[in-house]
Amino acid sequence: MEPVCYLNGAITPLKDARVGILDLGVLRGFGIYDGLTSFAGEPFRFKDHWERFQVAANTLGLTIPHTKEEVQNVMRAVIAHNAPGVRANLRMVLTGGEAKGGLEPVPWRETLFITAEAAVPLPAALYERGGSLLSYEHQRLMPEIKTTNYITAVLLQKKRAAAGAVEILYTTGGRVLECATSNVCIVKNGVVATPDTGVLKGVTRKIVLELAQGAYPTEERAISTDEVFAADEVFITGSFKDLMPIVSIDGHAIGSGTPGPITRDLMQRFAEYTKRNIEENASIV
Repeated sequence: MEPVCYLNGAITPLKDARVGILDLGVLRGFGIYDGLTSFAGEPFRFKDHWERFQVAANTLGLTIPHTKEEVQNVMRAVIAHNAPGVRANLRMVLTGGEAKGGLEPVPWRETLFITAEAAVPLPAALYERGGSLLSYEHQRLMPEIKTTNYITAVLLQKKRAAAGAVEILYTTGGRVLECATSNVCIVKNGVVATPDTGVLKGVTRKIVLELAQGAYPTEERAISTDEVFAADEVFITGSFKDLMPIVSIDGHAIGSGTPGPITRDLMQRFAEYTKRNIEENASIV
């Protein structure tokens, strides 16, 4: 069955979907993006993603042409067609559409498209033995929102792959920020900490902090590069990765060089949380 997507008011075959060459997303890279996963046909933590998407749209002065309920229903329909019965990864993009003079956005001309595909799991070894990061000095433009500007991330993919790293870790001025497509957390002396400024506050990051409550102290604060290298444990979080242990950065071992006990416990808590989510969705159907 041919995959479909949603584009500007209609569900259409993915192979036929087109965005105009005068669209601000093409001409100027002016747009926002969100990525989320789904379980049992239901977008996971949709409310959190929607609220973040709204903030990003407001920041760029873009109008989302549909209600929360309409977008959620569109996602369900695309998932049901493209990835029935399996976990799916979704992408939602809103651009400025065709602009006045090729530069000035016009309200209600925005382009909105949504795609969904069956999730392809990352190698199990990355979760069992841990992955590695490659650091790079970079601060994203407008880091608190998710824009379509991924130029640095795209340019670094060959370097990341050559190093055998799972992600690029952005740092600036001696501070750890985030990864190209993930958040980063450290564990030191039983405390779970994650950067609080100059980063996108991811939904999976939010869930992990919720799951840690009552079990471990948590901190959202500035974290230095020295701290991350001296951490007992490091892990990354993301909608398409869940929670993944990190055992080396730039070739330097983190802690014992193996996934730590708190990371493993949080991974288990996250797996149980998503399982409950699947069961709850199945009971509604």
